[in-house]
Amino acid sequence: MKRLLFSVTLALAVFTSTFAQNEKYTKAMEEAIAKVKFTTPTPELQQAAGQLERIGSAETAEWLPNYWAAYANAVLSFKETDKGKKDALLDKADAFYKKIAGQQADNDELMVLAAALASARLSVDPENRWQEYGQIFQTNLDKAKQKNPENPRIYLLQGQSLFYTPEQYGGGKTVACPVLKQAGEKFAKFKPASTIHPSWGADTDQYLLSQCGQ
Repeated sequence: MKRLLFSVTLALAVFTSTFAQNEKYTKAMEEAIAKVKFTTPTPELQQAAGQLERIGSAETAEWLPNYWAAYANAVLSFKETDKGKKDALLDKADAFYKKIAGQQADNDELMVLAAALASARLSVDPENRWQEYGQIFQTNLDKAKQKNPENPRIYLLQGQSLFYTPEQYGGGKTVACPVLKQAGEKFAKFKPASTIHPSWGADTDQYLLSQCGQ
């Protein structure tokens, strides 16, 4: 009987400790993720990226900290004006992505992230990079759509790319806006797996749709 009580007490203690750790991890992630937006001032976004990096170093079994750290550095690259600094931030983003790409090879969100990073690289020097990174971008979006056609970020990235591509190269509002509208419809139905799973993009889609007059 004493052994049984001891085993139950020990199991309860382990459960309570694990729950507390998970709760602390989730709260720290939520605080950092809340700042990973294009509208967040650069110093705060840098702090969030650093916080996500530290969480990832501590929680090596989790993929989400490195996912969000990669995305945060990609967002920071768009805020930077110097091409060399843009690429340096994207080098960091790629390093975080590579830490989890193998573990999450069949995850459509990682495919979308790979496309987003390729788009960011392309934007640094479109004239000289479109052939290499344009192909990486499209290949990953196609793979993500095949895996999960309901992921709204697929259509956001596709529509965003078309929006900023000149009409003479097959882009422009006429072709972009229907895709962005489709993204909006997908976002309206989308529910992330948790408060710390990928959830970005709806605000960007709404902004672009406002430029479409929708």
